[in-house]
Amino acid sequence: MLLSIITICLAVSFVSSQLPQFKQEFIYEDELKCSICRMVVDEISFRFESVNPKAKIETGSAGITPEGNYKQRKIPYLLSDTHITEILDQVCDNSWHYVQMGYDPITKLPHIQRMNSLRGDPVNLDGSKINIQDKELTPDKIKRACFSYVEKAEDEIVEQFVKLVQSKSFVEKRKSPLKKALKRLCNDKEFCSPDYHKKIRKDEL
Repeated sequence: MLLSIITICLAVSFVSSQLPQFKQEFIYEDELKCSICRMVVDEISFRFESVNPKAKIETGSAGITPEGNYKQRKIPYLLSDTHITEILDQVCDNSWHYVQMGYDPITKLPHIQRMNSLRGDPVNLDGSKINIQDKELTPDKIKRACFSYVEKAEDEIVEQFVKLVQSKSFVEKRKSPLKKALKRLCNDKEFCSPDYHKKIRKDEL
């Protein structure tokens, strides 16, 4: 009987000790949300900009021309389900390129930095006043936070980028959608505001 009571107490103690760890994992995701959002927008913008907006892809549907000929329907590859799905499926796979480099001076939240450029070139960090910090914030945690953000914001991400890459300024002038996408999806949101870190700290207590 005594052994059973001791076993139960140890089990309860073990479970209780794990709860703060789970909570901390959620706090990490909240803290990273702004940086992750900017990372995702940056990666997606680059992928869109790497594709010729006039390139076409055949769809499963087809039609008959006025002359009676069978013709496969084509749509812009840029906005095809194939391209958008591929981008969203792969965007978080690049998380291993990122590490935490201190904290954003405005938001006071963790700042993550790509260690090489989107084109694969090394990033020159000489003279940087920010040192690599928080070894606990591993690429794996960044990747999990990325998947969590993309899963929740997928519809909004797709909607905003479809609007931006359909615009005349992108198709004809190849003007990058990055700045507007950052503003609409990240910078205008509460999780990128200067006071958001205070809300997180309050929730953590």
